[in-house]
Amino acid sequence: MSDGGRFQRFDRGGAKPESGSFWKESRMAIVLSMKTKSHQEDPDAELPDFLQDVCIAKKLAEMGKVAGENLKGQRGDVSQESPWQRPELLSKDVVASGKTWQEFGPMVASSAWYAGFFKTQHKVFVSDGSLAIEEMQQQWFGNFTTVLDIMHALSYSLAAARAIYGEQPQSWECYRRFATLIWQGKVDEVIAELDQYQEELGSSPADVSDTDAREIVRRSRVYYRNHRGRMDYPEYRRRGYPLTSSIMESTVKQVNRRVKGSEKFWSTEGGDAVLCLRAAYISDSKPMEDHWKQTQQNAIGIRAYCAA
Repeated sequence: MSDGGRFQRFDRGGAKPESGSFWKESRMAIVLSMKTKSHQEDPDAELPDFLQDVCIAKKLAEMGKVAGENLKGQRGDVSQESPWQRPELLSKDVVASGKTWQEFGPMVASSAWYAGFFKTQHKVFVSDGSLAIEEMQQQWFGNFTTVLDIMHALSYSLAAARAIYGEQPQSWECYRRFATLIWQGKVDEVIAELDQYQEELGSSPADVSDTDAREIVRRSRVYYRNHRGRMDYPEYRRRGYPLTSSIMESTVKQVNRRVKGSEKFWSTEGGDAVLCLRAAYISDSKPMEDHWKQTQQNAIGIRAYCAA
């Protein structure tokens, strides 16, 4: 799994960013070993109740960056674990860096290779569908089964439903219909219905706002068209694969807790170093423990001095 975080980068003597902001994206990935169980048929064919309940709206709206207030009657955010069957987590190792996605890809691939992932029978790559991560996956993990995080997929359904019906009660019924079809792997039916709504609303003009209903429906259509090959959720459940990147998101928070802050600034080299260190310290393999043991064993008790 892979995602991005945030930290502030400032190199003394360097030019101030044109945007006026020092915030930069950090790159993170987790290499997970899981124990799973396959099934002859889909073990959870029906859409779970909590994904049909309005209480999930806030979480989905935040993920999809939907404009406007939350649906009336909402009871707050959802922190519960997903009720469907999930693989048992055996180990997790973290990779983090301030380098570009092109430089980060080999780092993740190397970590996965040393963990023996390329020899396993079931190889899965889960992400939110961002272009940079998808390109990394195709280049370095091309033979992995790619899974689009289902919560991100459903967030576009909620965004489209709200764009079509606004705050009317029909918006939630529309979302539930889209969500059920996506859960059942029938994304083509959702795309066909969105095509019809787009025709009724009209095409987005060049200067359209991001909050315009026409543009929201268009983005949802494009998102589903681009990722339809990564949304075979009934088959993923049958094989026992993870459907969400929630573990990745919690890992991002763990890393950000160390490097992200309004008063925290890191140089290019320092930021990359502390990201790598933070990843090492929260990895299950505990590489820093081995490092310090080896350092102590190799210590000779004599300080080395360089000749002037």
